[in-house]
Amino acid sequence: MARARAAVRGRDRELTALRTALAPDGGRLIVLRGPAGIGRTTLLDAVGRLLAADGVRVLPLRLGAGPERDGDTFAVAALVRTVRERFEQLQETGLTEALSTVAQLRETGAPDRGGWTPSLVAALGGLFDTIGRRERVAVLADDVHAVAEPAPLLSAARRSGCLVVATCEEGAERDAGLAELLTDADRMMTIGPLADDIAESLVRRAVGARLDEAVPTALRKALGPLLGNPGTVLGTLDELRRGGRLIAVRGRLCLRAPDEPVALPADHPLLRRAAALGDPAVRLLGAVAVLNGLDVDDLPLLAEMFGADPADCGRLLDLLIESGVLTAAPTGRISCRCPALAATAAGRFGHRHGTALHASIAERLLTRQRRNGGADPVALADHIARGGAAVTLDDDTVGRLLALSAAAEQEEPERAALWYSAALRRLPPRGPEHARTLCRLLLLVVRTGRYELLREALTRYAEHGCAESSLPEIRLAAVLLALHTGELPAERAVRSLLDAPFPGRGPLAFSEWWFGRRLSPGACRPVRPAAVRAGAEAGRTDLLSAALCGDVDACERAWRGTGGTAPSPELDRLHQAASVADMADVARLVIGADYRVPEAGVLGAYHRVVRGYAGATWTQAMSAVRELELSGAEDTLAHHAARLFAADMCAARGEFGQAAQWLAAATPARRLAVMRTWVRVGLAARAGDDAEAVRVALLAGPRLRRAGLHAGLSSLLARAVRIAVLSDDHEGAAELLAEIELLPREDRADVRESLLLARGLVRRDLRYARSATDLTRERGDLPVLLESCLAVARFAEDPRPWLREAHTLATRCGASALLERVRVVTRERGVPAPRARGRRDALAVTEQRIIELIGEGLTNRQIALRLQLSEKTVENYLTRLFARTGYRSRVALAAASLSGRLPRTTV
Repeated sequence: MARARAAVRGRDRELTALRTALAPDGGRLIVLRGPAGIGRTTLLDAVGRLLAADGVRVLPLRLGAGPERDGDTFAVAALVRTVRERFEQLQETGLTEALSTVAQLRETGAPDRGGWTPSLVAALGGLFDTIGRRERVAVLADDVHAVAEPAPLLSAARRSGCLVVATCEEGAERDAGLAELLTDADRMMTIGPLADDIAESLVRRAVGARLDEAVPTALRKALGPLLGNPGTVLGTLDELRRGGRLIAVRGRLCLRAPDEPVALPADHPLLRRAAALGDPAVRLLGAVAVLNGLDVDDLPLLAEMFGADPADCGRLLDLLIESGVLTAAPTGRISCRCPALAATAAGRFGHRHGTALHASIAERLLTRQRRNGGADPVALADHIARGGAAVTLDDDTVGRLLALSAAAEQEEPERAALWYSAALRRLPPRGPEHARTLCRLLLLVVRTGRYELLREALTRYAEHGCAESSLPEIRLAAVLLALHTGELPAERAVRSLLDAPFPGRGPLAFSEWWFGRRLSPGACRPVRPAAVRAGAEAGRTDLLSAALCGDVDACERAWRGTGGTAPSPELDRLHQAASVADMADVARLVIGADYRVPEAGVLGAYHRVVRGYAGATWTQAMSAVRELELSGAEDTLAHHAARLFAADMCAARGEFGQAAQWLAAATPARRLAVMRTWVRVGLAARAGDDAEAVRVALLAGPRLRRAGLHAGLSSLLARAVRIAVLSDDHEGAAELLAEIELLPREDRADVRESLLLARGLVRRDLRYARSATDLTRERGDLPVLLESCLAVARFAEDPRPWLREAHTLATRCGASALLERVRVVTRERGVPAPRARGRRDALAVTEQRIIELIGEGLTNRQIALRLQLSEKTVENYLTRLFARTGYRSRVALAAASLSGRLPRTTV
């Protein structure tokens, strides 16, 4: 029932039009037409409720279901059953006789006998006359396309003065019986798709739990034009549940493996339409899905593979396009209606058969190439690469593939990487060409983010070994794959490479740094130092190794090795990224344009956590944290660092239980000791224990400095200074400043910024404080800027600009604990509270939380319990929000927030 109510939301336009159409008295026939799953039944039920509320007697006929569906040519059986179920409610004189006449005619089942149909029509007219004798009657016939001849019954009802509202599936108008009914209709309405924001609201309501924001985004991408189809949306959600893809992570329902395709359910109407056209159509659909589209010129080759006539395949393609399963672009490119449909069709085809399809096409193109050289080399290379080891290549063809790869490196790096990978599997693993090709592949993988292309090279290394000169590249491939995906290699030989120490870094191994442990027992195979090797390509891969080793000093050496100079903004950002283990940003800064920060995978997700935290887009940052929780079989350094960020964000939002859980889940790794203490200090302060926060920092600061853990230490101590100043602990603030002054490398931007701020706060010098906050603002670290503005407001001659900026940032972050602190300082300084001015100003934190909870499907009462408010207070908040934003409903308000149409900043 909840799903049905949710699905009818957003149909205001259709319901308004229907109210107008339903108003006149007398017999009328209205037909609602729409595709399968669009919500015809739900809308018809809503019409029934409207009519019943107006005192109309409603007779619902479900023609697409029920025991009488088969053989019920005229829908008479469904009518008889409905009237019998409501017999006591009707209580009309003569109803028994009228109903018996119709039932007896139905049982004779002889429409071919002379006079039978007129007799049935007359009997139906008598039955409807009887039912509608005292009250207006509405016949609601659902799925009239499911019966062969719906017109006699429904037309008889209309002639008797009944209001008839019927639904039918779009595309069924060609059936003769339905065409007759549509010709007789007084009005025909087409039910369109839901608006995207309404569809997303439906998703949130349907899951019955707090939903991670990445789920609607993934559905929007997968369903495309089908997102507005409620049946498709709900069916796809059920499919995700059945497949174990929707998993709860600390109170939020998340999508596991978001980079894997979202598929339509196997019984989706589009797939049923394809199946109704026969097995050849299903195979053709699968081929289009596997090939990621089909050009019309390729159809003869595909028909040859299927052993079919090209003309027949062409007709099937036309039918699949006509039925909405496939779409044709003006260029002639044919593709699946949406990515989710392609995922299901390709899944039915099967991975093995998909690879075999590419291999078969490649073999035919190779034969054509040998005969007359008429094959397109790009298409041939694509099919060779995707056909796997099943495609047999001679040395000449491998050479042409390598040449084609080299020519495509600049303009089409992703294609070139795919082709190099295909060539690599056919080269002797100990030969010189293998070493050169592996090096080119590594550099292209770094440019494109296609790290999965390295798996096969590592597997072949474990089976066949490699030349000694190629070992550094093999090790780098293993590091890249493990770093970006978080996956442990299955092969013992590859694990051994990850256990080898970093060159020039002493005994520390990548496995210990990234996974927190060694991966294989016994001695590790040594890797020769990079300096022994030569060549431009080897030098670039050595640079990449240095950038990814996780040590700030090594990163700086790599930076200087590229010609970078100090001090510089890039070097400052390099230190900042390395201090929070954001290795994607480190690699980008060191390597430059030759490195692509990935969106998916462990490294990409963690980079989004860091970026979202600093940019105050905390909802997106928390979504990335939860994505990490579901990624990889092993915890990595990035997982633990992300949990620390999550703990800090939850503490700032006043969710102290969640913050404590996230903090406990982060293993106390030495590499993250400073960051962990930074979180503990913030958690204590936001829970109201400033003294404990300062005490923790004073105890930990000297210990961390003596241990040589300087990365991020100045930021930790500066946070404690801000807290001490807010609590009037001037002695503690002075001690913390002295500790910052003991840190080495004052030329580094992070230390310089922390010193300026600490000196400004301790000495109450606005010149220092302004310089520090200008640096923070330029750096884009909004949470630090929020805390700094709040602390400066404690002593500034005019605290209002500082409080206004702090209020803006706290609102943007949704940091209710810090917003309360803004209010405290505002009262202490005796100035007016910062207020939003006008429609375009930021919404208060409580208002933002209410909108967020509305988007998750909570009622006003549930929101009141969650926020510890009264239900009346929640209603008052909503009233003010409606007045200020111009939106008139909870759904519209939540949808506007999701799409970014609500204001985000304040003056």
